[in-house]
Amino acid sequence: MACYCTWIVSSGRLWGVISYGYLNAGMKFFGHPLHPLFVHFPTALLPMDFVMSLIYYSNNDSSFALASFYCLAGGTLTGFVSILTGLADLLIIPKKNKEARATGLYHGFINAVVILVFTVLTYQAWQYYPHTTSSVGILLVKGILIFTLFAGNYLGGRLIYKHHIGLNIKEKEHEHFTSHN
Repeated sequence: MACYCTWIVSSGRLWGVISYGYLNAGMKFFGHPLHPLFVHFPTALLPMDFVMSLIYYSNNDSSFALASFYCLAGGTLTGFVSILTGLADLLIIPKKNKEARATGLYHGFINAVVILVFTVLTYQAWQYYPHTTSSVGILLVKGILIFTLFAGNYLGGRLIYKHHIGLNIKEKEHEHFTSHN
């Protein structure tokens, strides 16, 4: 069992509710869910690839190109692990919760497409490694992909915060949460 604390602001008052429960996830390692662990890597590494590519484009310093390549490769590889663990979590969403399932499908589809496009970019960068190139077109594509990744991650957050997917909240606590929102 894990302990988590939720803070709710209602009617100008701050409510802190400590709940005892566990994260109900499809894939776990020593009791810890894997999808929330792995999603942080592509979410951090892929935008960092964009930043490093932008710096490399502006000053042509090859160290930034190498850093960009490593961020791109790491973000893409961990993106595939995130897709697999997320798919396992998607499969345990109750079928009666149609809104949450639809949100999960949109979240997964959007982020999977982003990872697939980044895979193509990674393959292209690998072909020229260690002499990678950066152009305005590639930077524009990466910027759009990062924005799309964040939109998909927003949907993933809604699964947790709105639909309580992955959280085992006792009925009494759930009533408390919903009555003060």
